[in-house]
Amino acid sequence: MNRPIRRFHAVQPALALLTLVVASAVLLGPAASQPAPGEVPMPVYDDGEFLLPADWRQWVFIGASLGLGYSEGGGSEMFHETLMEPTAYRHFERTGEFRDGTMLALLLHPTGEGVLPQRQGRFAADLATIEMAVKDSRAHDTWSYYGFGGRNGLSARAQVIDSGRCNSCHTEHAAHDNVFIQFYPLLAEVAPHGTDFVSNAAVESQPAGADTPPPAARLALDGLDPVLLVDGHAEFGKPKIFMVRDDFTYRFVSEPTRTRFAADPERYAFQNTSCPVIAGAPINPSRFAVHEGRLYAFASQNCVDQFEAEPERFVPGTAGS
Repeated sequence: MNRPIRRFHAVQPALALLTLVVASAVLLGPAASQPAPGEVPMPVYDDGEFLLPADWRQWVFIGASLGLGYSEGGGSEMFHETLMEPTAYRHFERTGEFRDGTMLALLLHPTGEGVLPQRQGRFAADLATIEMAVKDSRAHDTWSYYGFGGRNGLSARAQVIDSGRCNSCHTEHAAHDNVFIQFYPLLAEVAPHGTDFVSNAAVESQPAGADTPPPAARLALDGLDPVLLVDGHAEFGKPKIFMVRDDFTYRFVSEPTRTRFAADPERYAFQNTSCPVIAGAPINPSRFAVHEGRLYAFASQNCVDQFEAEPERFVPGTAGS
């Protein structure tokens, strides 16, 4: 059936995406169970954390992009696919609105190439991250955002991302109800005839993180967000949301965590420039530990192990773990 093309009204915009972080492909811990037949699925929480829905692979595909990000330049391109929970999709198809309980999943993959019989182009490599946007008035006044995963793989649960700036950007630039539907024409096309959206077609640069990291700047913490690490959570940052300090590139899950880092880099960056265990030895930014809310880097994993066993030996004035 041919559907009418939706009308879009241009406004001043910023290029952004569903904001949420991180990982590989092994689920750790329990995921949210599927609802009984006839029930409308709602987000499920446990001890304040949002549980990754068990059936997310069966959700409706609504759009894809390549390298879509928050600011110009920097980072590496990734493939994005966006999925929508099926009952929320059918509700949107009937009404043109996102019902309470709507869940959108953003899947991120690095680009792949050099695999036979490929001769040109690139493909989506293994899943790296799932991010989710959730509309649930039971938990939050507006949309909330989550990133699943960490250093040990994809997680089954996530805490809400500090989303004040995320929501302000979505409120200002999203075409409909905090969702960047201007990036999802497949979804816009199924809305009822007469549904009117706002289109943000232009691209507005953001000064923070707009430059490509210097080639000599090594990736810190394997790409984990340093602010969240200090807070006790291991989540991978996004290649396009970064800062460079002391020749190390730090990545961040969201603009709010990058803002916190920029406001107090002495707290969130590495506390040392040489290994605390082997005096004078250069540090490896992938070998690190968090101690009393500070990040320390080491020459080797053996140094990390020694430090974690007796941190007071190597950091004067601190208590043992």
